[in-house]
Amino acid sequence: MKKIIISMIPLFFLCSASMSMAEKSDIKKHWASAESSVIAGDEQSALEQLKAKMPTYIGIDNCKVCHMPHFDSWVTTRMSKAFDLLKPGVRTKAKREVGLDPNRDYTKAPECIHCHTTGYGKPGGFVSVEKTPEMIDVQCEMCHGPGSLYAEMMLKKRGTYTRNDFMKVGGMTMPSADNNVCTQQCHNQNSPFISSGFEFKFEDRKASGTHRHDIKYIDMPFDW
Repeated sequence: MKKIIISMIPLFFLCSASMSMAEKSDIKKHWASAESSVIAGDEQSALEQLKAKMPTYIGIDNCKVCHMPHFDSWVTTRMSKAFDLLKPGVRTKAKREVGLDPNRDYTKAPECIHCHTTGYGKPGGFVSVEKTPEMIDVQCEMCHGPGSLYAEMMLKKRGTYTRNDFMKVGGMTMPSADNNVCTQQCHNQNSPFISSGFEFKFEDRKASGTHRHDIKYIDMPFDW
């Protein structure tokens, strides 16, 4: 008999950035519970069910529950403050040099918020500051893909899904020099700050402008 997951993204995604040992213990218990929340007898596998779904954006408050060290590193970067650059009076010299009005409010300009928010115009993504303030800035999902299916799959990771499953079914993306989502999405000629001779050096940017890559997940009841 085949088993399928019936638990969706859990409530522990609402946890704050600072978690006590007791809170981490509660999370482990929740994961153990979610992992055992299965039913038998369905003809479709869990993977087949996931293939029928569209991944949606869930925001960094959900991502940081399992990726706290990466979040702590990310908040020190310019990406975590990307939306502020669109405000009047911010980065005035640079804006003047490329012909932009430094006194204009660009926080509602589609051509700008596309690259200064997360998931703009896509399911679950940024709509406006009033409606989706939690989706401002260049968050995890701008580089790694919408996280809803990835998060659901992680509920029953323990040997169930391969890395290829996360990539092909879960919608996960791992940027690289050969898969440079940075230039594909934003760091290209559509930006007024990119000149014709601009060269995006992926490894240099990865080392200085994103988040640390030598850190692991918080303690979870499975191995990555």
